Amino acid sequence: MKIFKRTVSLFLAFCLCAGMLLLQPQSTVSAAVRNKPTTTVLRMYPKTQNTSAIHVNLPKGKVCYVKNIKTGSKNLIAKNTYYYTSTSSDEYAAPYASIGLYAKKKGKYVVSYDICDKAGKKLSSGKTTVYVSDDQPIKSVKFDKKYLSSAITFKKSGKLSISMNKGYKLKKITVTTYNKSGKEVVKTVKNNSTIKLGEYAQIYDNSYSDGSRYFSTSLAARTQIKITYTDKYTKQKCESSYTINRLAK
Repeated sequence: MKIFKRTVSLFLAFCLCAGMLLLQPQSTVSAAVRNKPTTTVLRMYPKTQNTSAIHVNLPKGKVCYVKNIKTGSKNLIAKNTYYYTSTSSDEYAAPYASIGLYAKKKGKYVVSYDICDKAGKKLSSGKTTVYVSDDQPIKSVKFDKKYLSSAITFKKSGKLSISMNKGYKLKKITVTTYNKSGKEVVKTVKNNSTIKLGEYAQIYDNSYSDGSRYFSTSLAARTQIKITYTDKYTKQKCESSYTINRLAK
């Protein structure tokens, strides 16, 4: 009888612990989405589309939708392309909607919208400024006094020079290479400084419990140049990446 009671007690304790774990709030969306602010300004190129251009955070604890989307111009098309809404109000819930855009011509536009409840009652409204322009932020990227190309280079090092177009401000340059083990090595460099190109290729090497193994690498040792700059329209930080390839060891 004592053994039976002890067994029952252990079983009940296990059920209680399991129940507590199951009652823990589960993440509905990724942390990146939960922490993403509502879009108030953005930049696009003419004749391009973006199905999730505008991110709109919706109220928690009630079913809500984005309604009455307007652009004020036939040259910018806007449409509600996605929404997640819920009556949950816990900290992991992150209701949001996406507004897709298609820009026909250059210009400055304002997208307006209302956030309404299930009955259609307006709860709040929002606006997003959209800049549509075809000018390029980066004027030129040169390595060893030559414009970058996809061709294999046999240079081991050279001067990296980046020129920005008017109104765009260069903020940071990072250079990513790979070590002998195929792992990333990231360094911050100054403009017009000499950089050493990577010697080794990136390596993927994974072994599994069933005895299988997945391995892949490349003939080229890739040096990635990441340029961080401030957009002249939105004043936000943006990034562009370029690659220099040489034969790997």
